[in-house]
Amino acid sequence: MRNRVIIFILGVALGAACTKSTIDFKDRSISFAPVASKTTKAIIEGTSYPTTESFKVSAYLNGSDVYFQNQTAGYSSALNLWETQESQYWPLEGSLSFYAYSPASASGVSMSADGFSATDYTIQTNTQMTTDLCYASATVADCSAHPESVPLQFTHALAQVVFRVKAAGYYSTAQNAVALSLTSLSLNGIYSVGDFAGGAWENLESEHTYTLSNSTTQLTYDQSNNPETTVVCSYLFLPQEFDSHATLTVGYSVTQTVSGTDDTLVNPPVSIPLSGTISRWEPGKKYIYTLNIGINNVITFTASAVGWQDESQNIIVEEN
Repeated sequence: MRNRVIIFILGVALGAACTKSTIDFKDRSISFAPVASKTTKAIIEGTSYPTTESFKVSAYLNGSDVYFQNQTAGYSSALNLWETQESQYWPLEGSLSFYAYSPASASGVSMSADGFSATDYTIQTNTQMTTDLCYASATVADCSAHPESVPLQFTHALAQVVFRVKAAGYYSTAQNAVALSLTSLSLNGIYSVGDFAGGAWENLESEHTYTLSNSTTQLTYDQSNNPETTVVCSYLFLPQEFDSHATLTVGYSVTQTVSGTDDTLVNPPVSIPLSGTISRWEPGKKYIYTLNIGINNVITFTASAVGWQDESQNIIVEEN
């Protein structure tokens, strides 16, 4: 008698376990339905897994023996499901533990019967800074009574950091027009290499300087002369606790126009310790820093953390 095919639904953590059948039903091959946290090579939002992406998945029989390993699951438009390159089938008995990570192209990561892990995972280049890293697990304790589908809910392993900028006030008058601009933005002393296991990052090393923006962003106002907020950039970083070396460095300029003559002052970059606001970035959270730039060489920050999975936190960041 033929075994039923394993079907994975990306979304809720559940277990799965079993041994392979030698009988191949065309409508019984393992497939995956899109119901999990979205993960793409770009920074992700929402909870729908995109059909353009693929992930790696492994399964272990009775918690230890390899059932299948490092299979790439891609989307089938004909089935409206994700399926592995090689069809897999439920065993008659036993349990299966499944582990998966996304995207399938992620480097420095691996899976074993102990779960998902990463060694010397590095974030330094723009591509690495915009590649989301997610992982999932599920276990089916009794394959003889396996569910119709096995859900996999992906969890974000990294922290997303967003930078916005606005003027601290409106400074122009009829006689004196003032224009403020952000000219540079960088992060210094941020760890860029680390190991991941058991849902936590450790062995963080290699302090790195991240150039986030070198372009000029002019600060604008609405029709009521209220400062408008502009998004400068958004990147992914290793979750970490800040030490004294972790700083945000901001460069800006002030242009005053008096009687048709422009006078531009490019201010020396200002560095502000990150540890003075919040002590760490945590996995799966989005941190939003708003830079308020004024004309008196004072830069203040409002920072908030918005979790990708319904967590929030408000933070105020100021220059001392």
